[in-house]
Amino acid sequence: MISKRVKAEITKFHKKNYRIKFCLGTLAIMSVCIAVIIIATFTQVKINFNLGEDSIGSYLKFEYIPQIPVILFTAALLGECWGLIAVITYILMGLTPFFPVFALGGGLSYVFQYNFGYIFAYIFAVLISSKFLKGRISVLNMVKAAVFGVLAIHIIGILYMSVIAVLRHDSFDFVTNWIYYQSISKLLYDLVFSFMAILIARGLRRVLWVLMG
Repeated sequence: MISKRVKAEITKFHKKNYRIKFCLGTLAIMSVCIAVIIIATFTQVKINFNLGEDSIGSYLKFEYIPQIPVILFTAALLGECWGLIAVITYILMGLTPFFPVFALGGGLSYVFQYNFGYIFAYIFAVLISSKFLKGRISVLNMVKAAVFGVLAIHIIGILYMSVIAVLRHDSFDFVTNWIYYQSISKLLYDLVFSFMAILIARGLRRVLWVLMG
């Protein structure tokens, strides 16, 4: 049974949306979030979706990597400050030759990969989604955090990829196909799973705040 004091603290936290305090527990949670981001990078969920016999491209099949929902989970759990530090730490780790935590490895040369724009956009996703999660939390604000956070990642990722494609003189067909398979086909999944991730994170956040005093 949860004590009355703990219930009161959780209720107060929910109403005022307190920031998570800095302590060893905060560092531990940040470390766990970074580890989960890395795990998500190398986790592939196979998506098979039958659109119907009369549909063009009736069978949609691809491997979904749940990294974007994990990024928004981190933002919702840790808040703007600590969430940003966790994500930047992950990116800096990947840009060193010692921690190949990106999908295709790591190192400074990774900035020239087509998909680095998506990774770089994680910073903006945390900033944007955190803005909607300040103050009293509502379902509408969580939906906004998921929608605008996911869109920020995809828009910046597409723009970044387009610049790299121009520099490499890639064909228009290559660019459109790449955008379809990396963004358009996965956008709905990112939105749904990101909202679920934020919903879970906000529940955990209240409990963790109480446990860390």
